[in-house]
Amino acid sequence: MAAINVDKTCSVLSISPQDRRETSLLDDNDVNKILERKFGTGNSRLVDWKLESLDPTKGFLGQYYHLHVTARIDGQVQSLRFFAKSPPPRLSPQFEFLQRFDAFNKEITVYTDLMQRMGAGGPPKWTVECYLCKRNVIIVLEDVSVDGYAMLSKYVPYDEEHCVWSLRTLSRLHSRSLLLDEKLARESGRTVFDLYGQLLNEVLFVDGDDRSERALASSITGLYAIADLIEEFDDKDKTIVKRRIAEWSHKISRLLAPSREHRNVTCHRDIWANNIMFRHDMAGNINGCYIIDFQFLRYCPPAIDFTFCLYLTTNRRTRDRNFESFARIYHDTFARGLAEEGLDVEDYLPWTEFQKSCAEARNTALVYAALNLQVMLLTHEVTANYFCSSTEKLEQVLYGDERGDLVSYQCEQEPAYKLRMFEILHEIKDRLPEHPPNL
Repeated sequence: MAAINVDKTCSVLSISPQDRRETSLLDDNDVNKILERKFGTGNSRLVDWKLESLDPTKGFLGQYYHLHVTARIDGQVQSLRFFAKSPPPRLSPQFEFLQRFDAFNKEITVYTDLMQRMGAGGPPKWTVECYLCKRNVIIVLEDVSVDGYAMLSKYVPYDEEHCVWSLRTLSRLHSRSLLLDEKLARESGRTVFDLYGQLLNEVLFVDGDDRSERALASSITGLYAIADLIEEFDDKDKTIVKRRIAEWSHKISRLLAPSREHRNVTCHRDIWANNIMFRHDMAGNINGCYIIDFQFLRYCPPAIDFTFCLYLTTNRRTRDRNFESFARIYHDTFARGLAEEGLDVEDYLPWTEFQKSCAEARNTALVYAALNLQVMLLTHEVTANYFCSSTEKLEQVLYGDERGDLVSYQCEQEPAYKLRMFEILHEIKDRLPEHPPNL
């Protein structure tokens, strides 16, 4: 396999009109390198290319494109399409976030270094191919939508089948991380975290970071506003729920830290509907699943990703009915991943240990979902209004005191939003312990 090309010198961020062949993001030399990686040296000749800008509301932390390429492949002219992402506009709060934590370049390191070391393992494939990375500028990836892969609606909770495919795919990432850890330990006594600690540090909930603490306070304000809308809650219920939200939320960074008790692996930590893609056959059966977007990677117990995936993609009924069986399916797939390299899962992540860590992580996942779904589930209209127009308005809902008004409006306008958020707060009332564990 050819090495991924990483241009470490280009730092241009301005975007030229997208109907021109030459832009500040790519040039002919870049596109030729993409073709070389995909088809091998000497097997392709570039004819033409252009970047097409996509709907700016599709993601929160980047600008997205289709790269259309016309090339002669083994003598035949073919039309190809790739997916590309670049940092958000310079003046946006999202750009400031990426710059502060170098999140865009960290994702480049994931594709060009960490994943190369981890290896893909046996089938099925679990993520997309990366063809070109330019630091601070652009990442060009395989566009799997041309093969029928698509995200599901973020408003429709996953059914059991989609959960099973998601968890099996997630387990492939985790097992490859553990295998790399074991290889590093044998060779040098190091771990993945020793080599990639900076890459795997927390970026969303950072104690002592002003922006992080303001964002957390804004999220808590939003949850308080939603709690006040729930008619089934009397004043006592609202007080209890708000107290739990505050106490658990202020411990969230420590709850997400690497464990001193359980085995840690590289976790995705942003495993929700917009970062999972499925392919279905003509009968509607799933025959492929990919995980995408690696800007929030952490080093923590795999139960964190397992429980987060369930809380960010399902409804409470599905979680409650299938939690144990989902855990077993995940663990069995993890075991097969280790067995590919001759390791016995009971020596590295025993079933009883995984069960215990899932029980602990479930409370963290509940709080994490409450804090994040209120933004993840914003409608297209609201996302366009705040994320694509006014920087000042976006600052107020991300870091200021207007979050309550926003989530209240969303609950009024979007029944699916209201249903998911109310359900999360009901679960906080019903099952979240009064106090988080002492850490």
